[in-house]
Amino acid sequence: MGSLAGKSPANTYKSLLKVADETNGVSGTASQIEDGEGTSTCISVGDDNFKVKPQSDNTTTTFEVENASGSNLLTVDSSNSVVKVGTSQVSATTQLLTFSAFRIVPTAGSHYFVPVHGMAEFGTNQAHEITGGSGTDPDTTIDKTSTTDDTVNMLFNVPFNMTIDAVKVFASTDQDTDCTLNYHVMSYDMVADGTTNDGNLSNGTVLADGQATSVDRNVLKSIDLTIQSSSVTSGKVIACFVENVTNTDDINIQVQVKYHIA
Repeated sequence: MGSLAGKSPANTYKSLLKVADETNGVSGTASQIEDGEGTSTCISVGDDNFKVKPQSDNTTTTFEVENASGSNLLTVDSSNSVVKVGTSQVSATTQLLTFSAFRIVPTAGSHYFVPVHGMAEFGTNQAHEITGGSGTDPDTTIDKTSTTDDTVNMLFNVPFNMTIDAVKVFASTDQDTDCTLNYHVMSYDMVADGTTNDGNLSNGTVLADGQATSVDRNVLKSIDLTIQSSSVTSGKVIACFVENVTNTDDINIQVQVKYHIA
């Protein structure tokens, strides 16, 4: 970095920084920082506040804090409206949503709800398997009528706008036969207007899906699902489904949904 020593201000004024308010200087109102010829920067300062705002274009590195070796510890990405933290540079609002189940007993070709955060073993006087259709994807409209109460532990109520970043599935079955399992994470609109339709699901959208092959009790198959639609708005619900394409072997499953608050 060069020095201004011995140089005339007439020759160096372009490299000098000043506040835009040349009358009051720094005050209680943030004043934009400019160079000596009046070109605005992205920085504004006051005696009690500091602001960074792009002048022309949003970027993925609008604001950065690095350690001594140059690795980012804090990044403000104004292009995607995300604040990233830590050496891994994940969104500061990153969360994990987990679906899991022990011994889902399926019918081949049907999609079954996977409970949120896990619950007791499926069976008599325990949790009940709940189907979500038998098409290529789970049904986009689901009305369980008199058994709607069984879906309470199967749905995640979305409290704020969120973005799905990744979905990982661990699964196994209880027999030696190799099985093919299909996985879906879906979002739905849910009726909640105080009527007898409360709990009915509609407008189903595939958020992520994938398939694992050669699943049996001798392995724990791990796959990353493909994100199909990442944005979920507040007020929707999220459900997870598993389908045993091959047979009726029991399924043990854990699903981790990584998301951040949008």
